Amino acid sequence: MSLRPRFQERSSESGFTLLEVIVALAILGVGFALAMELLAAGVRSAKASEDYTQAVLLARQKMAEVAAAQNLTGSANTGEFGGGFRWASEVQPFEQEEELPGRLYSVRVRVSWLGRRGEKFVDLQTLRMVVDEKKLGQTRVASALGR
Repeated sequence: MSLRPRFQERSSESGFTLLEVIVALAILGVGFALAMELLAAGVRSAKASEDYTQAVLLARQKMAEVAAAQNLTGSANTGEFGGGFRWASEVQPFEQEEELPGRLYSVRVRVSWLGRRGEKFVDLQTLRMVVDEKKLGQTRVASALGR
């Protein structure tokens, strides 16, 4: 018996070379790194979404407070909610072309906070009418019908 046939039998056995193992580990490492980056991006997106949702809820709450005030005049106020959220409100008379029994006011609320890439904010704006009881029924339409 010669040693040559046994050696050829061993070399023909299936197995992975060192190069194949290194390439497979490199591919696995790149795939794992990409998966971790996708996970981190998802977490960042969820945090940003949570911040915007919180800001909108706080802005709606402050908008309801400001719009419910009995005496709406041109004013501006600021404050903090906590958790890094700040608010600013502004009430201004709204330009009206016709004489109405009420006065329109523009109510604007901004909630801001610091995000990963600087300051973020949410603006809400609405109109509120304050009816003047003395002018109620004294519009041009009512006086024209009374002739």
